[in-house]
Parts: sequence; C-alpha cells; structure tokens
Amino acid sequence: ATVAGLYEREDSFTDLLPWVEYIEDTQCFLLEDGVSVGALLELSPVATDGRGEQFLAQARDAVQVAINDSIPEESNAPWVIQFFLQDDPGLEEVARQINSYGSDFARSHEYSATFGTEMARHVQRISKADGMFRDERVTGAPWRGHLRRVRTTIYRREDEHSKTTPEQAERRLDEVVRRWEIALKSAGVGVRRCTAADLHSWLVPWFNPCLHESVQVSEPATVPDEQLEQDCLPFGYDFAEGLCLSAPRSDAQTGIWWLDGVAHSFIPVLALRQIPRAGHFTSERFDGEHRYTLFDRMPEGAVLSITAVIRPQDEVRNHIARVKRAAVGDSAEATLTREDATAVEREMAQGNKLLPVAMGFFVRGRDEQDLTRNMNVVHSLLLSSGVQPIIRDADLMPLDNYVRSLPMVFDPAFPASAYRLRLTFSRHLSSVVPTTGRSRGTGHSGIVFFNRGAEPLAFDPLHPQDRKKNAHMLILGPTGAGKSALLVYLMQQMIARHRPRLFIIEAGGSFGLLGEHFQANDVSVHRVCLNPGSDVSLPPFAGASELALGDSSEPASSTTADRDRLGEMEIIARIMITGGEAREVEKLGRSDRLVIRKALQEAAAAAVRKGRSTALPQDVASALRTLARSGEFHAARASRIAEMADGMALFCSGIAGHFFNREGEEWPDADVTILEMGLLAREGYSDQLTVAYLSMMNHINDLVERRQFESRPTIVITDEGHIITTHPLLAAYVVKITKMWRKLGAWFWIATQNLADFPEESRKMLSMMEWWLCLTTPKEEVNEIGRFRELTDAQRSLLLSARKEPGKYVEGVLLSDSLDGLFRNVPPSLSLALAMTEKQEKAARRRIMDEHGCSELEAAERVARELEREPDSPSR
Repeated sequence: ATVAGLYEREDSFTDLLPWVEYIEDTQCFLLEDGVSVGALLELSPVATDGRGEQFLAQARDAVQVAINDSIPEESNAPWVIQFFLQDDPGLEEVARQINSYGSDFARSHEYSATFGTEMARHVQRISKADGMFRDERVTGAPWRGHLRRVRTTIYRREDEHSKTTPEQAERRLDEVVRRWEIALKSAGVGVRRCTAADLHSWLVPWFNPCLHESVQVSEPATVPDEQLEQDCLPFGYDFAEGLCLSAPRSDAQTGIWWLDGVAHSFIPVLALRQIPRAGHFTSERFDGEHRYTLFDRMPEGAVLSITAVIRPQDEVRNHIARVKRAAVGDSAEATLTREDATAVEREMAQGNKLLPVAMGFFVRGRDEQDLTRNMNVVHSLLLSSGVQPIIRDADLMPLDNYVRSLPMVFDPAFPASAYRLRLTFSRHLSSVVPTTGRSRGTGHSGIVFFNRGAEPLAFDPLHPQDRKKNAHMLILGPTGAGKSALLVYLMQQMIARHRPRLFIIEAGGSFGLLGEHFQANDVSVHRVCLNPGSDVSLPPFAGASELALGDSSEPASSTTADRDRLGEMEIIARIMITGGEAREVEKLGRSDRLVIRKALQEAAAAAVRKGRSTALPQDVASALRTLARSGEFHAARASRIAEMADGMALFCSGIAGHFFNREGEEWPDADVTILEMGLLAREGYSDQLTVAYLSMMNHINDLVERRQFESRPTIVITDEGHIITTHPLLAAYVVKITKMWRKLGAWFWIATQNLADFPEESRKMLSMMEWWLCLTTPKEEVNEIGRFRELTDAQRSLLLSARKEPGKYVEGVLLSDSLDGLFRNVPPSLSLALAMTEKQEKAARRRIMDEHGCSELEAAERVARELEREPDSPSR
C-alpha cells in the first residue's frame, strides 16, 4: 500500500481542459471526445468612440442579425458561441511589429533603426505600470498602453449517440464558421481565424501569470506556428498539457484556483437588472465629468466571458407556452407571469430570439486579499451598471464555474441550472457582447497614433489596401492644437517606413531642427530660404520650351502627354498680371486669357531662340508689349494688353525679379527639400508668395515625372496653408497639376490652422483629398469642414468629441473613404523637442547650448530626454 501510494496523484487541472490537438488543414481544435471540434477567432470591434447613441444602436442591431441568422439551430447538439474580452498589458510585441513595418528600401537605411529605437523607448514609457500620465480631461484614469483583445469561439459537442465522423464534424464546423465570419464582417466587425499558436499565446500567460518574471521582456511567451504543426509533435502530445508550466491547485474552502502562485476566481452573473445599453461594456459613456467604457474600470487581469447556446426557437416557444399555461389563477403573480409570457412571445415573433446565456468575469489577484479587493471592484461596477453578480459566499460552485467558463469547456448537455444559464433576448445579448470598442485603424503601421484607451491606432495612406482613391491629405489644427508636433511626427514616420522624397514648403521656419535631425542620421537635406540675400531663383515658366517644341519627335510618357502645360502657365501668368487682387481678377476676360496664351507661346519661342529652356517674366512682358504694338488690336484692346504687360513687368525687377526673373539652377536630388518662404510670407507679398509656391510645385512636378518609373514615392507637404494656398486661382492650379500624381506616386499634403480663409474655389482642391486629419475642431470649424466635405451626423459627433489636455495629449479625428476614427497624438519626446518653436522654448535650448557647449540639435535631444523624465511631458 505504501508503494502504491507513491504512484497516486491528485486530480489534474489540465484533464479538465478540452483541447487535444489543432487540425491545421481545417483550422479547428479537436476536443477531448475525439469527434467534437471548435474554432477560435479574434475580432476587431466596430469603432464607436465619439459616436452617438444612434450609431451604437445600429452597430448592435447589425450584430444581432449576425447572431440570429448565421448560426444554425440544432436540437440534440446545439452550437455554442463564446466571447472573451480582456486587456493585454504592455505593447512590446506591438513595438516589434511597428518597427518591422515599411518598405525594404526604407528599412535598409540608418534612419529606420534610429527612429525604431525612439519608438520602442516611447512605447515602453506608455506601458509603465502606472501609465504615462493621468487623463483628467476625458477618462479620469491613468493612460497606460495595452491591447484590448476580443476573441470568440464557436463549437458543437457531438451527442454521445451521434454517428458523425470527425471529418464530417470538421466540414460542418468550417461551413458554420465561414457564415459566422461573413455575418460579423457585414456588421463591420473585423475577423481573423486563429491558429494553435494564437490559443497557446493567449492561455499560457493566463495560466502562468508570473511567466514574465522568468522570461526576458523582449522574448514573447509564444511558440511559432511551425512548432505546433502535427509533423513536429511527438506521439501522444496533448495540447492542453503544454499550457500549464506549474501545477495548479484549488482551494475548495475559498473557491480559489491558484495558478502559478496567483489567486484566480470567477464571478458569475445572476441576471440583468435592466435593459443593457448598446455596447454595454466596451463603448464610451458619460459619467459626470468623464467619459469611459465600463471595462476601462475593471481591475488588471479581468476577463469577461459570455456563453450563448443557439437553441431551436420552437423549443424555447414551447417552454414559454408551458410557463404561460402554468400561470393560472387571478393572483398578481400569475397575472404578471402571463403578461410577461405574452410579451416574450411577441418579441420572438418580431425576430428577437431568446437564447440561453451565461455571463461572468474571471478575476485574479496577487494573493487572497488582493483577489477579494479586485472582486469587490467588479461587483461594484456591475451593480452600478444594472448587472446582478453572484456574491462570493452565495456561489455554490466557484471552482466548477471557473473551469466551465473557459473556452470550449461548456457542455450544453448538462442541466442549464448547473451553468446558471438565463434566457436572454438576442438584442440584449448583442448589447453586452464586446463587438464595439475604440478605433485601432487598419493595422498598417505607416502612421501610428493611439486611442483613448492607449491602444495603437495605425494606418498607412501609402498602402494600397488603406486608400480607395489617393493618399492626398489635409491636416487641420487650430493655434495651440499641436500641429507642428504632429507634422514632425508624421514626417519622421514616413521617412522611417517609406523614405519618400519629401518636399516641405513652409512659412514660419518650423522645421529647421527637423532638417538637422535628418541630416545627422544620413538623410540628405536641401534647405532653401527666400530672403533677399539668398541666391535662389524660382522661374515660374520653367519648361516653357516644350510649348515652342510641341512637335518634337521625342516620345513622351503618357503622364507627360496628359499635362496641359499651356493651361498651367496661363494660371501662373494670370496671378502675376493681376497680383491676386479681386478687382483685377474680375477685369480679366476670356479674350485676355487668349492673349496671355499667345504671349506665353511667343515668349517660349523667344527663349528657345536665345538658347534658354526657360521663359522668363521679361520674355512674357516683352511678348505682351509686342502684341499691343502689333496693330492687330484696336486702341482700347491694345491699351488693355499694355496694362497686362505692365502687371507682368512688376516681376522683372526688385525682389520679385531676383526670385523669378532669372534662370534657375537645378537643385540637388535630396531626400528632403525644405523651402522656407521667408520674406514672402510677410504682409504685402501675397502675389509673390503665390508665384513662388506655383514655381516650386512646377519644379516638383517635373521631378516626379522624370522619376515615375522608380518605386520611391514623393510627398509634398505645405504648412500654413491658410497663408500660402488661399488664392482662388492657386487651387485650380493645384488640382490641374496634381490630378495625375496618383499615377506618379506623388502625394499632396497640406496643413492649415483653419478653413475659413479658403475661398469656394478651393472646394475642388480640398474635396480631392481622401485623408483628413482634424485636431480638436470647435463647432464653427466643423461647419467650415462641412463647406468642403459632406459630413454624416456620426462624423460631426466624432469631430466635436475631440479634446486636448495641455502637457499630455491632443485628440483629433481621422476621416477617409475607408476609415473614420478618433486618435490621440502623443508623439515621442524627440518629436516634441524638434517641434518646439516658441520663444521660451528657443531660450531654453540656448541655455543648454551655452551650458554644455553643444549644437542646437544636441540641445533639442537633451530636452527630449528631460521630457521623458517628467511625469507629464508637454504635447504642444
């Protein structure tokens, strides 16, 4: 007996787990009976942050349709669907994914690794245990990086008398899962079919919560898919046995499971005390001063579990009918029961299915005291939201409930009372399942922001799957909204992940430090400043020789052939002649435009005769005067042409002549070109500013045409668009010149403080932009956006919901044809430091330079490191 006792062992926790193996061919998990199979899927919820109740109700109704219509009703072996919601702390794996994203051309460059290191440091700060900062303005809670994961399982446990073969069970599961996927996607929910590695990486940290203490943070606690393939597994391998790395134990007295030395328990839900709101656990609600989701307040490690059995509705109707018949007599209880049964029958007749549902929360704590404290928090939150939990002392089967609520463990063959199943309308079920949440973007990490829950929100305008029309972008941010920091962060990400040719046209000298930063990391930079002492020439009619050589036999690309060079130059000439003055523009008629075109052609021919490829303003003015004296026109008409020649002549001398009436030299082919408008951005130079901008756009267009067969994209960023691009004729020119850029891989981005200064003529220019980034837009600015872009009620609500908290974050809204979402701009400290252009910020850098004898860029880097040590870094 003593020897036999040595071979005795306690009951095994893993024997209670159902997963035997993963069948790769059919993407399903074989359960312990050897026939039943199940599937695991990960969901990307519908983004509802910032939306109103109507949007939430529509999202709920769409999920209800998916539940009602996609899963068949079976009598003997009903289908079971489960939902699990939890927050995965830390973003280390996300940081690895972000830094591995991008083109091979970009990732092979030094800057990709440099910025990747900066992003990894930034993500680590966000993932701190106490959060990067406390969000007092919106959620009232610490802002800590995490990933909110939603998983669903679907399976059916075959009846013990069933003659179904494993192959038949697998085929049937695959059919139902495909229908379930299609239905969820139709409801706007993203779906991904999971593998053995996904289940392993989910449950190993669950059952071994102290694993991170013995494994380096940089090492993911997962195994690759190939290690879980059948060919790599030994005979008799049991999937469940590989999930627990230490021996779990249970305490029947306290109802606690001890997994890896951590206390675990389960809180079952007894009933819903009131009708749940759409997105009950995962959609934001106002609570006094703050806006947050119910799950935001749950303790760390909490997991929501919802199990629904798809029972045949005729069986449920029969059950309701029996209840109704049993309610005899005139007592108040009997009368109410009959009325309730009648109301239920009416709801079911309208398509609101009645399903057996069990719900509860997995909770854990460092020890029994911590577990009790966390369970009390969950109890309090549930009671305040109309959900009735079962208190710990009243739960007769706490250990059983924990196991039965795990993925694919539930067996509907057991009595419903054993699982505390409650009949629940599918509409109410759709309100509590976690299919709504905060926006997380498309997952393509070209541009990475965060949402209010500190989850990464990623998208990539340059990725063909993310855009429907183009990657043109408008960036809208009022004064103080952090537009400069946003632009610096955007440009750093683009260079790190795509390394485009980047052209920055600005009016305030905001990106000088960024240029130095790029240069210090082996990114070539060409800087041009339009000040009187600078030797810069921007001839507005560069390439005019093509007008004179229009019959050249040289072949042209299709894109070049599609250009209307004469039309483009006519727009520039009209701006130069009128100076952009409204009265002068109104005087310019169709006959004047004909004369201008003729003068441009004559000027081009004259330039070619002189051996120049560029027609200068003096050539155009001379051609106009020649036409005025030709005798071809009557006196009044000749006088008008002479006036136009005088208008053009203003660009032939002085500062204007210095910039525009000289042949330009070809600029170097740099990675980044920064054109600062300098003097021309001041009051009184608006006409010259416009001409300089058009000349630059003409230069860029010629470049992208020459480089169109390269894979490298081009991005043209215009800052202070409300100063530079508000001329009525300029918008027409931009549309004309950029309409073919999609074929050339060139994208036009414009940043501005407001849209009020943009004339109606800018409608076509702004409406062609698929991507709009709008920072903290007040109501009047939302109305201005409505002038140029049609907004739905949900989009207006989204725009008005954006907030900012100085020193912490600025919120904005992304609008595109494929994605709408609320984001938070919390850039890395280096991005903030490079964007600091206020007087006191410059003075602080100067003090560091004097103290340490360093350059301004090194001073900015020191400022960045100092920001990382502060609890609340400024986020201008």
